[in-house]
Amino acid sequence: MEVLEVKGLKKHIGNRQIIKNIDFSIKEGEIFGFLGPNGAGKTTTIRMLVGLIAPSSGNIKIAGHDIGAERERALSNVGAVVENPELYTYLSGRENLMQIARVRNIPKEDIEQIIEMVNLKERIDDKVKKYSLGMKQRLGLALALLAKPRLLILDEPTNGLDPSGILDFREIVKNVARKNGTAVFISSHMLSEVQQLCDTVAFINDGVIKSVESIEDGTIKNDTEIYTLITKDSSNTAEILKGCNAVTEVQQQENEFTIAIKHDSSHLVLKLLIENGIDVKEIFKKHQELEERYMELVEGGRRL
Repeated sequence: MEVLEVKGLKKHIGNRQIIKNIDFSIKEGEIFGFLGPNGAGKTTTIRMLVGLIAPSSGNIKIAGHDIGAERERALSNVGAVVENPELYTYLSGRENLMQIARVRNIPKEDIEQIIEMVNLKERIDDKVKKYSLGMKQRLGLALALLAKPRLLILDEPTNGLDPSGILDFREIVKNVARKNGTAVFISSHMLSEVQQLCDTVAFINDGVIKSVESIEDGTIKNDTEIYTLITKDSSNTAEILKGCNAVTEVQQQENEFTIAIKHDSSHLVLKLLIENGIDVKEIFKKHQELEERYMELVEGGRRL
């Protein structure tokens, strides 16, 4: 089931169009990354998702409720950590959680489950002013999760965290998505984190979503796959590759070729080369890193 549906979303500020007709959706249990340079439209999109500003046109539905027509019902399904979480530093972690729990009538057992989930059990009764940045981020996440939201929105959640803090945060978010079926929207500039954490990534630039793509085992799933090929006969190899329908791009450096092949078609290319008497010394797939895809879509050039 789609927890978040965004269709035809636009936002004008004065005469400037910030968001230009974007569409995307997030399913239950899906971790969705939102990538783009500064000024691409990430923050404006988040502000619309959490109801801080209204779209100029288009629709945002959260758990089936339109944020324009059913604002309160829609936003009741959202938990968010945007920038630094607002915490009462003179209170303990538990007291911070209790402030929200009392207002929302959240039972004590639910609070204990959340404390366990974010790995704060040993320090939950300490004053927040004694917390590290990573612990404050985890407490902010706990506050966002108290009401068991269907959609969790995180804006640069690992900013300033050390490697250990990043690892902890990553595992917590994965557990939230897997165990609770929570849809997670993460806006981040840390490409490596998105690659290791997310199931899907949207690339946004200049208010336009350039592509929405799947990530599997830390690798972008794409229509084409990049291979390195080494042969003994470079001139004939180049001619055959350029005439092959399964090959979309060829780069050559002496007897080494970097080629883009249509998905699941590498066996056809290899068969064609062998049938034409080409001595293939080596062929292997290059797993496309998120950074490479980012450069291709946002910076405007593929780096084979």
